[in-house]
Amino acid sequence: MGDRNKQPVILLKVPSSDDFYGSALRSHNLDPIFITPSHFVFKNLKQLQAKLHEPHKYAGIIFASPRCVQAVNEALGKTPLPSCWRALHNYSLGKNTHSAAWITFQNLPTLGDHAVNANNLCDLIVETFGPKRDLPLLMPCGNGVGQTLRLRLVAQGFRVDACEVYESRSHPDFVNQMRHALKFKRMETIVFFGPSSVRSSLEFFGNYNVSLKDRKLIAVGSGTRKAMEESGIKADGVVNAADVDRLINIIKT
Repeated sequence: MGDRNKQPVILLKVPSSDDFYGSALRSHNLDPIFITPSHFVFKNLKQLQAKLHEPHKYAGIIFASPRCVQAVNEALGKTPLPSCWRALHNYSLGKNTHSAAWITFQNLPTLGDHAVNANNLCDLIVETFGPKRDLPLLMPCGNGVGQTLRLRLVAQGFRVDACEVYESRSHPDFVNQMRHALKFKRMETIVFFGPSSVRSSLEFFGNYNVSLKDRKLIAVGSGTRKAMEESGIKADGVVNAADVDRLINIIKT
């Protein structure tokens, strides 16, 4: 499990062939160990499907993550997104979500590709929506995803129809991989990616009496930091998802 001559770093995220974290960390004499904390299960797709076929009841749609785009696509099955959505106020949180919506729904226009968090996207919606807020915004979301955005929008006078269409569950291999890392003392530095990584880890730490003292715990994203705080886990550092240089600096200091 990794190179014993390098400092091990647990990355609680799904590994991928083009993941820039792995190559960047290895180039700085670090040994990245990817452990997938959770997997996603779709639900309430029939309910979402019914809403998607009634665009006249909505002011637009908000995609809070690429997973939300995938959920909408799953709900639609083999049918295209009704064309009436194109003329509405549609938003996506971040470049990856924007690209996913554009590709999946035949060039569906959305705003928000430069937003890096829920607060940014809320500000953008307030700026671009206009004063008339009679109809709700449809927001497919997951457990723990979209809550901050929904609350901020409601506080600004928007109506939000939040439809929970997927949930995260601990990955079947998560416990065994974490136990292996713990056994061979490879868990001195842990990087959390997303609230689901916090939830899965918290359960593991409790079940196996893992002390967090003297471990370096790093949050990627403000949502992750908030989830850690709410779980009683103190983050030693917080970085934006794209700022791998700062992540490396925190790991090494």
